[in-house]
Amino acid sequence: MNKFKFTIFIFIVVICSFIIAYLYITDFINRYKEVEPKEMTLKSGEYIVGEDMNQGIYDIEVINGKIKFMQKELSAKDKILGVELTNGEHIGVEGKGKVRLSPANFETIKMSKAGQYEIHHSGFYKIGLQLPEGEYILSYAGKTEKEKPFVQILSSNREVLNTYDFEDKKNYKIVPKKGDILEINKCLFFESDSIVINLKPL
Repeated sequence: MNKFKFTIFIFIVVICSFIIAYLYITDFINRYKEVEPKEMTLKSGEYIVGEDMNQGIYDIEVINGKIKFMQKELSAKDKILGVELTNGEHIGVEGKGKVRLSPANFETIKMSKAGQYEIHHSGFYKIGLQLPEGEYILSYAGKTEKEKPFVQILSSNREVLNTYDFEDKKNYKIVPKKGDILEINKCLFFESDSIVINLKPL
C-alpha cells in the first residue's frame, strides 16, 4: 500500500469512527436528557415511564372512582404529592376510575394557627423549599384501624436517612436539613382522610 492509499484509508477510518461516535453520543444524550413532565390522565392499565409519559416529579390526584396506583388504594380527591417517576419504571393502575398526573407544584406548607405545620396529603416534601429546616416534634392526629403513619427523611437523591413508624412512640424529635426530603405516608397501602401529620417547631 503506497503512501497515498494509506492516507485515504486512515481518512476513511477516522470519518467512520467519527460518525459512529456521533450517533452513539447523540442517542445517549436524547435518552437521558432532561424532559419536562407533562400533565396527563390515566385509567386502568400498565404504563412505562419514558414511553407512555415523561420522567419527572409529579403530583398525583384521583379524579373519580376508586383505584390502586402503584399498589396504593386511592379514592376520588386523594392526592400523593412530589412522586418521582424515572425512565424505565413500570406504573400500574388498577380499578375503575381515573388519576391525573401533573408536574409537581411544590407548594409551601404554611404554619397553622396552632403554631405547627399540618400535612394533609401523603407525598414527598422538600426541606428548604416547602418546609423550613430545623428541629420539630413529629406527630399525627386522627385514627386508623388498619395502619399507622410511616414517615422517612431522605437525602436529596432519595436515600433513606431516618425512619419513623409510630408503632412504639406517639411522637419523635426530628431535625431535617435543607435539601432533605420528608416522605409522608399517612398509611402505606391506602390514603386516609382522617389522618394529619403535624410538625411542631422547637
